[in-house]
Amino acid sequence: MKKLNYFNWRFFLIMIFLIASVTAIFIRVIYLQIDKENFLKNWGQNQHIAYREVPSIRGTIYDRNNIPLAISLTHYDLYALRNFSEDDYVKLQNIINIDTSFEKIAAKNKKILIQKSLSPDVINLIKNSSLHHYEIEIRFSRHYPLADQIAPLVGFSGKDNYGLEGIEKSYNSLLSGQDGREKYYKNRKGEIISKAISTKIQEPGHDLHLTIDSNIQFFTYKKLAEAIEEAKAKSGTAIVLDNTSGEILAMASYPSYNPNNPNRKPQKNGALLDKYEPGSVLKPIAMAKAIDMELINIDDPFDTSPGYISLNNYSISDYKNHGVLKAYEIITYSSQVGASKIALMLGADNIISTYKKFGFSKPINVNFPSATFGQINNRENMSDIEIANLGFGYGLDASPFQIASAFSVFANEGIYKEFTLIMNDEYKYEEQVISKETANKILFSLKDVVENGSGRKAKVSGFNIGGKTGTSHKSEKGGGYAKSIYTASFAGIAPLESKDLTIFVSIYQPGLNAYTGGDIAAPLFSEIASDTLNYLGYFESE
Repeated sequence: MKKLNYFNWRFFLIMIFLIASVTAIFIRVIYLQIDKENFLKNWGQNQHIAYREVPSIRGTIYDRNNIPLAISLTHYDLYALRNFSEDDYVKLQNIINIDTSFEKIAAKNKKILIQKSLSPDVINLIKNSSLHHYEIEIRFSRHYPLADQIAPLVGFSGKDNYGLEGIEKSYNSLLSGQDGREKYYKNRKGEIISKAISTKIQEPGHDLHLTIDSNIQFFTYKKLAEAIEEAKAKSGTAIVLDNTSGEILAMASYPSYNPNNPNRKPQKNGALLDKYEPGSVLKPIAMAKAIDMELINIDDPFDTSPGYISLNNYSISDYKNHGVLKAYEIITYSSQVGASKIALMLGADNIISTYKKFGFSKPINVNFPSATFGQINNRENMSDIEIANLGFGYGLDASPFQIASAFSVFANEGIYKEFTLIMNDEYKYEEQVISKETANKILFSLKDVVENGSGRKAKVSGFNIGGKTGTSHKSEKGGGYAKSIYTASFAGIAPLESKDLTIFVSIYQPGLNAYTGGDIAAPLFSEIASDTLNYLGYFESE
């Protein structure tokens, strides 16, 4: 009897448990249906929700006068969505010409491109119609109004809104902005079945204002391209600096390319990426240091006879025997012998430290991809021939931009400045590297170069100009120099009264009919300086 009662009690407990469980499930179902009526629906929808990134509009790159150098164009593309009906097709056909038949659109029964780059008028007509099952999608493309004139500097961006070359690359994070995000629904086949719903608004990129003047850039590039083609040269650069503000007004490289062409072949920005031994264009630097140290005065006599000097079994020679020259005439006639003697006076430590103060062998303050800077031969126990080479611009290499920046010291009363590409750049390093008096003495010699020496072809009608020629051999990797490969250059300051502009030009590997700085670089300088001075409104000297 007790055993029977035990089993009845156990059965009773099981029944209670089962009834409680069923009741709990029933209550839960009621709860979901009444209090959470959208739960299951939302859960089901979420299985068919997809997201896509919406690219932000890229910031505009402007010149100093707010002329656009790189701008994003907005395009509106029309898409037919799933269930696009024949009625939709007929209505749309009354607004635009549709190349695709309705049968082809219906057969695909998914999102399909109908027409690119709708005009504002067409967009309004579509939006004001009773058209269904369509979507207008925003797309951006990059345009470069100056095209090849400035392409090696500005660069370009890719279809993914990312800067790939030049300023577009180095300032990509500033220009890019923040992408947005859209949500849409798709069916089990993965086909889009709804219009996009924005979940995150994109943030446009910031604009960037360069110090470049588009007008100066235009004729600087034009004159450079003409000079290189005429000289049958391989490449070249031209740089225009504002000595007062420390800003870069033009930076041209040739050959160039059209960044608007999808099949473009990028060309490097030689002003910042090339480096070579400058040659005689640097002779004024060693002379300036010697004057500053009171080792010489500007008009001291220097005997350069018999037109050469022998050092460590090497011979350094001038193109002719200049005899006795005044110190400044070493620069006027570009005497290698005279420059060698000055370098030997200074010694290795003095001349190397001076070059470093003039900005050589150290990184430049320009944010540009892979911008280069050269090195100086500073090994211990340098021979006399090595020291002498430094006196006339060999034994170190540098970019054209470094050379231009160094030469501006003479215009800036002995102050070395770091030049910038960005308007209102807060960081501008300056250092007094030679005295004001020494800088003025060098300017006197640079004026004589143009009036009486190797730089006669750099003259600009109506203006006083100072400058220095350079003709350097290309160094070989294994040592020595290529006999027939030159870089012709000219660095000049204009006008000498205000000393506002430093202009540097270099032409690499010209044809052998004319290859010196005086013959092909000086005339190019003259043309760029003339156009720049006239454009900026300078009056001719009386």
